[in-house]
Amino acid sequence: FDVARIHGDRSQSQRETALAGFRSGRHQVLIATDVAARGIDVEGISHVINYDVPTIPTDYVHRVGRTARMEAEGEAITFVTHEDEGDLRAIERTLGKTIPRVTLPDFDYNAAPPPKTRGREGGRPQRSWRPQAQGRRPRRGPPRR
Repeated sequence: FDVARIHGDRSQSQRETALAGFRSGRHQVLIATDVAARGIDVEGISHVINYDVPTIPTDYVHRVGRTARMEAEGEAITFVTHEDEGDLRAIERTLGKTIPRVTLPDFDYNAAPPPKTRGREGGRPQRSWRPQAQGRRPRRGPPRR
């Protein structure tokens, strides 16, 4: 898939270019944060995948409302953890209907999570532009003139 992304760390020009590419079909997938996704109006969105459950029910309505516009078919998939069940029930109360649950047949939902790693092994890579402190604490406050 050719993927585009829009989020608050992208410039307005980058967001507009990504959205134009998605609208034209050059990008088949658009990944967007909630704030960046507000106001997106694109015909023919067939799927919305929620990586997390919105804590505000109307945010869910705005997210999944991107599909099935103008009587079109669409599907919304939301990943839900046990901790998210309360938020999911609040969404169902707002919608006035139950959202179907699907479980993966071969997934062990009771398995212990993998052990957390210390240091950089499992985390984000060190950013090369970030200055190294060299044993000093970073200076706080306004820049010196």
